[in-house]
Amino acid sequence: MNGRPSGTSGTTIGGVDERAPDGPRLEGVAGTGTDLSRLFALSDGVFAFALTFLAVTLVLPATLGSSTLPPLPRYLASLQSSFVGYVLSYFVVASWWSSHHRLFSSFVRYDALLVRLNTFFLLVISITPFLVSLLFAYGPNDFRPSSLSARLAVVIYAAVQALGGATLLGIWRHATRDHRLVAATLPESWIRATEKIQWLNVGTFVVSIGIAFASPLLAELLWIVMIFGVSRRLIPRLGRKPPAPSTADRPPLGPSR
Repeated sequence: MNGRPSGTSGTTIGGVDERAPDGPRLEGVAGTGTDLSRLFALSDGVFAFALTFLAVTLVLPATLGSSTLPPLPRYLASLQSSFVGYVLSYFVVASWWSSHHRLFSSFVRYDALLVRLNTFFLLVISITPFLVSLLFAYGPNDFRPSSLSARLAVVIYAAVQALGGATLLGIWRHATRDHRLVAATLPESWIRATEKIQWLNVGTFVVSIGIAFASPLLAELLWIVMIFGVSRRLIPRLGRKPPAPSTADRPPLGPSR
């Protein structure tokens, strides 16, 4: 009688990996395995840190507590562009988390390349608060012609975010090629539609780079296209979740004879 090792089969909303239901005998050997919990834990931790640290960039005046402290309305008005940049960046990071969660929820295993690509993607997320500080210091305040520094601040921000989106797209293409890291039952239509959304997200930041040279603030507003999921609405047939796996796809419970 062969007992089935417990807790090794990869079950996600993407389905059960029926091709190797028992999973590897030793998790993580050669950089592969089916336990994605540590990837999720590290990724969620980096996202949580980035979202929290964004607020630190909103600093109080150095004259706080002194007689030269400006009136509150005037000071809040001076922070208008900072608040806009903060809110936009908060939702940009939150949108990347949503995309990351959406993709990784379809995986049933990982390999060494996935780990490396995910680590690079998290680098982009962790550096975002610094990019926001650049926007606060040099970013545009209105639609009037901006300085070269304002344009560069927006271009650098958009370029790094486009690089992060391209990495996430690379993760998806690597994982779904021949269903390498996703369940064999994951529909091809779901794979292609999700890939299109990732292309549109990357394209949003790439286009904003060109717009930034003419109007940096307009380039920032273009990021709302990604934030509010406008790209997803361009693909109406894509549902919120992939089709649930049928019970026939699930491995039998208990020992196999």
